[in-house]
Amino acid sequence: MLKKFLAVIFLTLFVVPEVSAGNVFDYPANAADVAEKLPQLHSVVCKFTQEKTLKNKTLKSGGNFEFIKDKGVIFETLYPVKTTSSYTSSQNKQISDIIKGIANKDYSFINKNFNLFYISENLNWTLALTPKKKSPAYGQLESIIIYGKDDINSLKINTTNGMNTSINFSCGI
Repeated sequence: MLKKFLAVIFLTLFVVPEVSAGNVFDYPANAADVAEKLPQLHSVVCKFTQEKTLKNKTLKSGGNFEFIKDKGVIFETLYPVKTTSSYTSSQNKQISDIIKGIANKDYSFINKNFNLFYISENLNWTLALTPKKKSPAYGQLESIIIYGKDDINSLKINTTNGMNTSINFSCGI
């Protein structure tokens, strides 16, 4: 469940180089300001690469990613093992609702469950989320950091057990 929850959060925001003006966690933000500053997200098809690191072991994967604005996201992993993860149906309603909320700039769920941090420089932006104590992700998730410009370029997910996941998107290919 946490894996699907994290997949939705990071996929919903979309793709850019990291902002280097400072530590994003030095810039607390509120949901209304973030919704105003982030670009409007549109449906997109991208390639993705992912690296998961745990205890000095790195697993690499990649494939196709599709964000369908009022429906959700689909990950088609092509390597090392072919799989498809779809977060577009009522079967995954909570995840689908999160994706739609971010795409439509309705941050009520995220604001309820996460502390937000935001920084931007030269049209690049960084949004970070840390779980609030009452969030289902608290105790499992350390942070989600999303880097973008017009879309989401990359994201990093850090868990409390030391697993780090980095996902990069290449859109418009």
